[in-house]
Amino acid sequence: MVVKGIYVSDADVEMSKDIESLRIDRHLVADLSSVMPGRKRRMLDRIEEYGGRNPLAIVPVLLKHYNADLPKVKRQVRTSLARLTQSEVGELALVECMFSRNQEIASTAASLLEERGYNSVNFLSYFRQAASLVAQARKADVFCQDVEELISDSIDTYKEGRFDQAMTNMMMAKDLLEDRLEWHGHLRGYIKDVLKLTPVLGRSGVQVDAIQDSIRNVATAMQTREYNDARALLDLRRQETVLWKQLWSLEEYITKRIKVKPLTELMVLHDSDKALLDSFVKTNEKVHGLTQDGKPVEALKTIEEYLRDEVSNGYLAKEGKRLDSKDEAAWYTMWSVGLGLLKSIAPIVPNLAEEFYQQYFRDREGSPSVHSVPWPEPFSVAQPGQKEAPKKNDKKPRGK
Repeated sequence: MVVKGIYVSDADVEMSKDIESLRIDRHLVADLSSVMPGRKRRMLDRIEEYGGRNPLAIVPVLLKHYNADLPKVKRQVRTSLARLTQSEVGELALVECMFSRNQEIASTAASLLEERGYNSVNFLSYFRQAASLVAQARKADVFCQDVEELISDSIDTYKEGRFDQAMTNMMMAKDLLEDRLEWHGHLRGYIKDVLKLTPVLGRSGVQVDAIQDSIRNVATAMQTREYNDARALLDLRRQETVLWKQLWSLEEYITKRIKVKPLTELMVLHDSDKALLDSFVKTNEKVHGLTQDGKPVEALKTIEEYLRDEVSNGYLAKEGKRLDSKDEAAWYTMWSVGLGLLKSIAPIVPNLAEEFYQQYFRDREGSPSVHSVPWPEPFSVAQPGQKEAPKKNDKKPRGK
């Protein structure tokens, strides 16, 4: 959510409106430090019971008291927090707390997630730097809405578990803002210098109207300038995110059903199998052309459309039951398409292609990388710019 604070954490929203969590927060220290065992027990039961139903409201409360001054309060809070965040929904609440406006809650959440391999401390640091730069940009009337969108998208990518990509995007947002602020500072300095010289130039007989018009145009451009490069990067990242979700769904579907690399001769394929393989070849040619023309977003959209229309709504909707019944031809077709898609996008989003190859194909393909694995057999001689090799049984024409 892009707002004045760039991002509003669901944990902050939930904790601020949830009456029970506010009551627990108000009485937690007094009840857990009470000498009356029943009072302490009731508070622990409330935390466990309500936290199990709505961890997004209770986890930030526990993080707020994670470093309580009283040792027995601290011990009980940490025990309850560890138990609540063992579940997937509890851990997701912990991730959401990392973006809380409460600095203590956010820092504590990041520290706990770092122990779980989330690379959270560095990400939170870059997020805070980017947020500070956004505040500076707004104050100086420097256009930054597109970068705010990139920051928000980075957070969504991080919450999906794609830590490396999220970090790359957040660092990019920070660098873009630093460059814009620097450019803005230089330009403002230039305008001030010109304005100082204008009276002198006027007294010397120089027409200053054109200079003043230029300054006004530049000042307006500083506030409304379109940052095409940043927009292109943002569009690419968003398209990559959409494609990531589609590919993840497809590769999970394929590899859960196909346990070994299928080796089926092309002659046993059904017409529907051949049609899907042929449509992939045409799609790949189009993707290659768009990539060569410097249109990576359009290339990824082409893959997205192929996945949606040809694979999901077309082939799998009609032939999916063949994969469940261990039909070798269907296995061979989907395996080829699944790997072929990764080969096709590798020049555009190499990290994404490599991530899925390592997770789903490396063990059964053997090659160490998506960039070195051969194209699947149906596509091995049909790559753009590659001449088709003669078939072994092709006969040479007789001379006249």
